[in-house]
Parts: sequence; structure tokens; C-alpha cells
Amino acid sequence: MKIEIIKTVSRLCVLAALSVPLSACGGFNGAEDALMGARAAHPISVDSQVALLELEAPREKIALSVQDKAQLQNFFAHFKQRGHGAISISAPSGSPNERTAVSLVSEIREELNKAALTGGTVGYGSYRASMGNVAAPILISFVKYVATPSPCGNWSKSYGKAPGNKPTQDLGCASQNNLAMLVADPADLKGPRDEDAPSALRREKVLGLYAEGEVSRTKWDLRDSNTVADVAE
Repeated sequence: MKIEIIKTVSRLCVLAALSVPLSACGGFNGAEDALMGARAAHPISVDSQVALLELEAPREKIALSVQDKAQLQNFFAHFKQRGHGAISISAPSGSPNERTAVSLVSEIREELNKAALTGGTVGYGSYRASMGNVAAPILISFVKYVATPSPCGNWSKSYGKAPGNKPTQDLGCASQNNLAMLVADPADLKGPRDEDAPSALRREKVLGLYAEGEVSRTKWDLRDSNTVADVAE
């Protein structure tokens, strides 16, 4: 009995001795280093920016040129991809070309209709222009977001000797820079997007079928089962 107790105590001593260096390795970087990831070390700043298109409107201009229409359509496509809020159309007021600008705004409205931008998506206004500015432009603008990553290349610390085995200061910086360059809309880095409004037509149809006592769910197709047997066939 005494021999068994001695063996048990010996085993516990060995396990305790082994656990000391293991626990030391688990926390050798400290709590702060363990929580310090690439997102915290190399943050991406997301700021709002005004995208502006100045459309020339001299007094002798009769209508929008082909180049003007191409610029407008490219600008409207950029608004659909990155724009937030409404797109603003501002014509000059008080300048010698005021009437010309107002006439061109009506053509810009047609280009907006072609781009399917109507209603609350577009806002119209005016700005005070100088009497001496005979070619005050029409200002078309919207708000977008721009991602600016942290600069990389900080090698101020020598890593020839690193007994603490801590991560380098540049670790994860390249990945953060790539993310800032590749993200389609930097506003997504600020938070999730709002949900789209539900389809009123679909809701009306489902409620109508339910009221008539018919099946309101989507019809099931056996080809949607994705079974192994179907794939093999």
C-alpha cells in the first residue's frame, strides 16, 4: 500500500513539473500581445468623401455633347456602386450663363432617367455664382466612402535577437492594405448594410394563396435535392 502511494505521489510531481514550462509558453507574450491582431495593429480608416463632376455650361452651349453624356453615365454608374444618400444636381444662379445651365439640367434629367435614377435618389438645387463667371459649371455630386490603410515598412526594431518570440510590427499590414484596396464599397468596413425592403408583390401573392386555401410555398423540384444519386446520373 505504501509503495502504491509513493508511486502516485511521484507521478503527480512529474506532471506538476512538466506543467510549469508548458504554462509559461502559453502566456509568454502576455495578455496584451495575445489580443493584438492585424486589425488593431494596422487599422483601416474609412472616411466620407464628396465625388464631384463639374459639367461645363458656357452661354453658347446649346445641348449636351456626346462626351458630356458619356461622362454623366460613367458618373452615374459610379454612384450606383459607391454612392450613399442622394445624388445632387446644382445649377449656377446669378451668372450670365444661368439660362443655359437651367436648359442643360433638363437634359441631365433625361440622362438620369436612362440610368434609372429618379425620385428620392436625386436632389436638385442651385448655388450662387459670380456675375463675372460666364461659364459657371453645373455641379453634380454625391457622398462616397474611401478606405485608407496604415503605412507598412516599419522595420525600426531589430529581429536578429527576439527572445520574447513576439510578432513583428509589420505582421498583417500587407493583408490589411490589400483589403482596403479590394473592398468594393469601403462603407462595408464600417458596419453591415441595411436590409432591402420586402417584395410587396411576393407578399401579396402569398397572402392571396393562403386566403384561398392553396399552397403558398415555393414549388419543390426534385432536381433541387442535390442527392449523390442525381449527381452521378
